[in-house]
Amino acid sequence: MRPLPLVQLDNVSVSLAGKRILHGLNWRWRAGESWAVLGANGSGKSTFLRLVAGELHPDPVDGGRRTYGLNGELSTSAVGVRERMAFVSPEQQERYLNLEWVRTGRDVLLTGFHQTDYLYRRLTAEQKAAAEKLAEELRLGPLLRRDVQTLSQGEFRRVLIARALLGRPRVLLLDEFTDGLDAAMRATLLAAVQRAAESGTSVLLATHREDELLPALRRRLVLEAGRVVVREIAAKGRREHQGEKRKNVQRPTTSAQRSNDGTATTRALEVGSWKLNVERSPSASSSPFLFRLRNVSVYLDRQPVLRNVNWEMRPGEHWAITGPNGCGKSTFLKLLLGERHPAVGGAIHRFGETRRHTLWEIRARVGYVGPDLQTAYRDDLTAREVVASGCFASIGLLDAVTRAQWRRVDELLEQFSLGGLAGENFLRLSYGQRRRVLLARAVVHRPQVLLLDELFDGLDSAACRLLDQQLGQLSAAGACVIFTSHQRRALAMEAITAATLSLADGKRAEGTTG
Repeated sequence: MRPLPLVQLDNVSVSLAGKRILHGLNWRWRAGESWAVLGANGSGKSTFLRLVAGELHPDPVDGGRRTYGLNGELSTSAVGVRERMAFVSPEQQERYLNLEWVRTGRDVLLTGFHQTDYLYRRLTAEQKAAAEKLAEELRLGPLLRRDVQTLSQGEFRRVLIARALLGRPRVLLLDEFTDGLDAAMRATLLAAVQRAAESGTSVLLATHREDELLPALRRRLVLEAGRVVVREIAAKGRREHQGEKRKNVQRPTTSAQRSNDGTATTRALEVGSWKLNVERSPSASSSPFLFRLRNVSVYLDRQPVLRNVNWEMRPGEHWAITGPNGCGKSTFLKLLLGERHPAVGGAIHRFGETRRHTLWEIRARVGYVGPDLQTAYRDDLTAREVVASGCFASIGLLDAVTRAQWRRVDELLEQFSLGGLAGENFLRLSYGQRRRVLLARAVVHRPQVLLLDELFDGLDSAACRLLDQQLGQLSAAGACVIFTSHQRRALAMEAITAATLSLADGKRAEGTTG
């Protein structure tokens, strides 16, 4: 008897907000198979995974048929499917952060046994022991005791991945799951996924990175504009083409292939367990400072994140901050943005003045993009309206947009190749598309400084090249950039002389011209 499929799609189409996203998909997923799903931003990868997970349904009219065989018999119902599947995605992380209840990392982790949002059942001693073992293997440690709202993006992602692996799921769905993770943790978690696949878990992984195509992912599915254009078995090199025939299918390029494109030079300095890369213009030393930190410490959840930091930034400088998850990169940006404050005894001054600036004064001169900003947009706004909200540094439109402001918005949408998405619901866009919209929002008011937190997460290679070019143009126009990243993406900026910055165990920072 032929074994039942885990999931089978027969001519399945899916629409969101009246717009068809997936078109006539035919695909069969058998037990023991692991697939990689590839494609550009907006190709339908995330929608495809949500369809498989039972979160979305085929269109009621002419939408085809989706069949599950997870329960030992064929069924078109998605009821009970989520309990047998584990799913990790940026959208899942956003949803958790929007829940109001205070929950620790341990609370979230333990729900992995039954794939529920809350822990409804008493755990056995064996389950508790398994949770402790996995937490140790993935080095979760102190994260389990902290409120997940205080975790960095990468720290919370680690908890969610551990949650997905905890119940040894039969099916594991992963959507760009390593975004926000440092290199060491990426390697650890990719190895854990490989082991899970080797132990019998069927994995479906959507990614833009070729270095995440694990040996277990022998089958590849390539989507383009919501259609399957390539199916292949990597080891055998066999391809089955569906839909329009194409001679060449563009594969995502790796960050290593692109890391030599930029011309700016940097020096990486050891800082305890993390590094800080610095770029400085030689003419900046005589300019008024943009930011000046003196003996600054910042505490979150009563724990020190930054300690006794002394640092200064001047016009013409561009800073790249790298380091492992939890080292304080995002907190550092939030401090500059005025959303975090120094502990008693420390001081931060901005824009060449020693007076205290209001939050609105800071936002008028600073543009910001980060995962938390992306999460904050919950209302039904178009991409055009989200960009326009940057004129007011608000979430949503707080005031009437002038004609001149709308012209600026439309100009940026075209400049960032977003013109075709201007009228689309922001929440319906792919994760990478939303990130590009938010960068346009960040620059709509022509800020003096751009703060970019993991800007390249969720972006395909073409989008990364486009943003490299745009950031280079913004820099040439006088904007200063501070960005954090775990990816070795090169900014397309003019060559500048590096300076050095020394930190001793994260307690002191001193800059010198190189």
